[in-house]
Amino acid sequence: MSEGITKKVDKVNEMLPVSQLAVLGLQHVLAMYAGAVAVPLIIGGAVGLTPAQLALLVAADLFTCGIATLLQAIGIGPYVGIRLPAILGCTFAAVGPLIIVGKNLGMQHAYGAIIVAAIVVVLIAPLYGKILRFFPPVVTGTVVTMIGLSLINVGVTSIGGGSGAKDFGSMSNLLLAVFVMIVVLLSNKYFKGFFQAISVLNGIVLGTIVAAFMGKVNFTEVVNAKWVSLVHPFNFGLPKFDLGSIVMMTFVMLTVMIESTGTFLGVSKVCEKDITEKDIVRGIRAEGLATILGGIFNSFPYTTFNQNLGLLALSKVKSRFVVVASGIILICLGLIPKFAAIATIIPQPVIGGATTIMFAMVAVAGIQMLSSVDFNKNSNMLVVACSIGIGLGITAVPTLLDHTPTVFKSIFSSGIVSASVVAVILNAFLNSGRDKGISDSANVDTPMIH
Repeated sequence: MSEGITKKVDKVNEMLPVSQLAVLGLQHVLAMYAGAVAVPLIIGGAVGLTPAQLALLVAADLFTCGIATLLQAIGIGPYVGIRLPAILGCTFAAVGPLIIVGKNLGMQHAYGAIIVAAIVVVLIAPLYGKILRFFPPVVTGTVVTMIGLSLINVGVTSIGGGSGAKDFGSMSNLLLAVFVMIVVLLSNKYFKGFFQAISVLNGIVLGTIVAAFMGKVNFTEVVNAKWVSLVHPFNFGLPKFDLGSIVMMTFVMLTVMIESTGTFLGVSKVCEKDITEKDIVRGIRAEGLATILGGIFNSFPYTTFNQNLGLLALSKVKSRFVVVASGIILICLGLIPKFAAIATIIPQPVIGGATTIMFAMVAVAGIQMLSSVDFNKNSNMLVVACSIGIGLGITAVPTLLDHTPTVFKSIFSSGIVSASVVAVILNAFLNSGRDKGISDSANVDTPMIH
């Protein structure tokens, strides 16, 4: 090779010193930590799990987050993993449906639905291009907006102190939640970069400290927790399967698949590395396999986190081995129950103050997706109006379907599923498949949606 020719450095595959990998990997873990542990805490709290069970969920979540991240960043052969610096965590899109299933049927049915829906994603990943045309922005935006709106009730219930709390709605609970919200807002206004990225974590940490002085924090679970323990599969029993729950979770996973595509494109842009549809299929397949593991190890559906995309742009470090280090750190944290138990001492008003903002941001992200839709076409307005109208209607009046066939009620008793089905069918009928392409359907920046 001529000396005058300079070989371009592949920043994505660059191997940094171990000390740098450890520090940069920990930074990514801190950026996604609040979002990662919030999902098991919210779902577990809403379905009435004990503090010990909540600690188990958090440990399982962190452990499986680590494995999922390694699947995505390292990959398996030519079929699994996008091999970019992408971190995986539990998706908020699944929170509402899983609370519905967990409350009504139990966690075994929830995990059954997760596993089957994830298998569907793995199987249909090669058909990605054909599936994508059924989920243009008018559909995905509607579904994501509906998911966000349906979650607000969960966040506000936590603000009051949690369902069944003796002091529900007390001034101390409300003031504590407001304090957390103020911390999150001030962190976003006055901090930049990394500290702005962890604004939700700032609110949760400071809120918990204030709650401790108010006598609202119980450290018993932390004291009793073991220092080291393995994460065991099927702690809630073998999975059970319900058709309605499976259909609901499959729709959620298909929507998450489209969201993740946008994140893949964002990561590739920051890393200045072009990706093809085959790369995206490998990334989606990794998320599907990670979600199967989530169902087995008592965790939840996984997606590629947007939170870490901003940190990639800030740090200018594009090596995928940084997030490999993050994955190893997450696995280690998941094996330390005492660390996981710390998350369970966070009072419900603190969780509610932080997550109400996050849930509302999910709805806003859906609206942001819809902003790219041509509403001069009356058909698009009808798709959104009918879908959200029916979805919110069933959410507000759940007894509406009491006299319908059991199978029908099982599938459509969720406003999210109803809105999703109506959006897909109406879009196919009214728009005749005119929306198309990855760039139209997926290249939407949706911060904090995960």
